Amino acid sequence: MNPRVLILGAGGLGREVFWWAKEAGLAPLGFIDDNPDALAGRSGYAPILGGVEDAPLPCPVLLAIGQNAARRVCAERLRARGAAFATLVHPQAKVLHAEIGPGAVIAPFAYVAADAKVGAFLFMQAGAVIGHDVRAGDFLRLDTDAFVGGYAVLGDDVTLHTGAKVMPGKHVGDHATLGAGSVLLSNLHASATVFGVPALKV
Repeated sequence: MNPRVLILGAGGLGREVFWWAKEAGLAPLGFIDDNPDALAGRSGYAPILGGVEDAPLPCPVLLAIGQNAARRVCAERLRARGAAFATLVHPQAKVLHAEIGPGAVIAPFAYVAADAKVGAFLFMQAGAVIGHDVRAGDFLRLDTDAFVGGYAVLGDDVTLHTGAKVMPGKHVGDHATLGAGSVLLSNLHASATVFGVPALKV
């Protein structure tokens, strides 16, 4: 019998995670979403079982909320209710002799290279890459085709939007954000938002 999971978030990302989970041999039992009508007009999905504060928690939860701050808040609220968290590595993703924390969701064609170490609740969209020997904290988000070069060091709650790149060996502070298509050529301090090539503070 396939392991059962719940999915936090029934929006577009949650619906993607639903199919990734099935392809990874998991059995999505239902969604957790504060909007009971989030799946209205859609078919083929498990039901919404309730919101963050009242949904039953009979099995581990996959986090499928893209925005880092909201993802962390919801995870903490569920943890306070005693929730366990599942990890999803799609069969078309590659994690090669690397260490990832619990609660990760890794999409098809994402790649985590040798000897990287990443904290809890990693989220990687399709085509995202974490290079060899990278060190990263919790709640790291890499959108489609984002790239972190070898030996880079990233703090907690860092977001790389679509196509953003951190060059090898660079340091990125907690809560920093790289806009879509940005290329970071220097270290980035905590809570900064940068955009462009080279990436400059917004």
